[in-house]
Amino acid sequence: MEIDIKKIRSRIDEIEENLLKIRKYTNIPDEEFWEDERNIYTIKHLLLQTIEAVGAICVHLVAKKLKKGVESFGECFEQLAKAKMISSSLYQELKSMIRFRNILVHRYWEIEDEKVLQYARKNLEDFKKFLEEIKEILIKEKS
Repeated sequence: MEIDIKKIRSRIDEIEENLLKIRKYTNIPDEEFWEDERNIYTIKHLLLQTIEAVGAICVHLVAKKLKKGVESFGECFEQLAKAKMISSSLYQELKSMIRFRNILVHRYWEIEDEKVLQYARKNLEDFKKFLEEIKEILIKEKS
């Protein structure tokens, strides 16, 4: 089966839109940011949505290009790396992203809000790298 480029494009758009929103919140000066607890809840939600969209792209690519199913996003990214569809450096960043996601989802009470904000301020480039490499796959697919 073919990659559903429209589906992937939709997820890419979602990621790009969320990254713009996250940047808006992370640019708020600390004192002002912490005055409204909705800011951190919004960032957490946007990060989760964005990571889920990254995972959805991965699952789709592994299913369509590699004809495999996966049980986790971590396994999914590993499959893309083994197939040389993403770089090994990106794979390492994505593994960290999934660990962060799992803490947010499964052990949210263990993560400090300051660390979430720090992650949002320092790790958005990982999403950008992912999008760049996925767009390369789509360009090859169209050729």
